[in-house]
Amino acid sequence: MQDEERLAGHRVLWVAETDSTSALARRLLAEGRLEAGDVVVADRQTAGRGRRGRSWVTVPGRSLAASFVLAEPPLERPARLTVLAAVAAARALERCGAPAIAIKWPNDLMRGEAKCGGLLVERLGGPGGRPLCVLGLGINLELRAGDLPPELADRAGAAGLTGDEEGRRRLLAAVLEELDAALAPTADGERGAEYRRRSWLTGRRVELSSGGEHLACRIADVTGDGDLLLEDGRLLPGESVELLSVLPAPERAPSR
Repeated sequence: MQDEERLAGHRVLWVAETDSTSALARRLLAEGRLEAGDVVVADRQTAGRGRRGRSWVTVPGRSLAASFVLAEPPLERPARLTVLAAVAAARALERCGAPAIAIKWPNDLMRGEAKCGGLLVERLGGPGGRPLCVLGLGINLELRAGDLPPELADRAGAAGLTGDEEGRRRLLAAVLEELDAALAPTADGERGAEYRRRSWLTGRRVELSSGGEHLACRIADVTGDGDLLLEDGRLLPGESVELLSVLPAPERAPSR
């Protein structure tokens, strides 16, 4: 380990490089070296992962790559953890000065039309069979020309924050505080409504896969539980849907 400290009441392990912080967290859990409440942070990931097996590029010194070990909260729907965590991350970013963070269902953080971060929740058994979750979080604080491969340059963006060590620590502390507040037994239900208000996908045309069916449709709303309401009135449970792509808006006919 490169460094260990207490931050916002949590034990944080900092490493210079790893394959992915979530993979490292799982290994350390298996060795009995991590427990619920601990966090792993890396300056550089060589195999960061996102949804559907996609890679996540971490820019050393200008990104936050962290994985949080959580006792699985007693939620009626386990997928709601993604809702709570996404809102916590968006709030933390704005507390640190990032403007107008939206959430692209289910777990991407957006600034304008570019993705500046994302989350991935993985569930596993902990000591004594207690269920644990590893919440992976990747955020680009700032980007410079040439930081990203060409295929990502037009889709990825940055939060607009300073990506130095102090900036990353400040953001990490804010995320920890917001996560603790969101997962507290006394937390109110406002975060579901906030998830809906922050929805980036609402009003957009998308391609979805649901129950073996391929759909091209418009999203009318995203609920506070992470479900999708389609323009035709159908409500799709978030656990049963996969977002395949966001379709371009149709071109308007020229006015006469």
